[in-house]
Amino acid sequence: MSVSSPPGRNTFTMEISERDGGDYVTIGGVIDENADLSPLAALGTRPVTVHLRGVRRINSYGVRTWIDAIRKIPSTTRLEFIHTPPPVVDQCNMVNGFTGHGQLMSFYAPMTCTDCDEQVDQLFETAACKANGGRLPVTPCPRCGRAMEVDDLEEQYLLFVREG
Repeated sequence: MSVSSPPGRNTFTMEISERDGGDYVTIGGVIDENADLSPLAALGTRPVTVHLRGVRRINSYGVRTWIDAIRKIPSTTRLEFIHTPPPVVDQCNMVNGFTGHGQLMSFYAPMTCTDCDEQVDQLFETAACKANGGRLPVTPCPRCGRAMEVDDLEEQYLLFVREG
């Protein structure tokens, strides 16, 4: 199943497919007043994995619509979020109940190298951060090899790791 908003700057896409006996949802674009999240509410009790890498932005109307849709997924359904980009991580940190009963399994953090100014969005596993005391594992710069730092306040960016 595929859903998308009218073409334009704020394009929203959602694809739902079956994978490994569960539902695999890929969301991209902008989650705003034009985003149709109703297919999420129609998901049953099979495990659900939501791949969010393509989400570029989410506005306040989109947050409200998102929470309404996530709350309609049965609480007995295993719900996991993967490849969560910074705009969604920000919402997870600011909005209580943003992931419903689900777990954020992996996320991107904006990393920067203070030595060579390289900037990358680096994928991290939430479990690895929890095992590292709620901090990001050391990330070598792909250009110079030195340790990179999160381009944000690490304690603020990783609130969801410590609270989850």
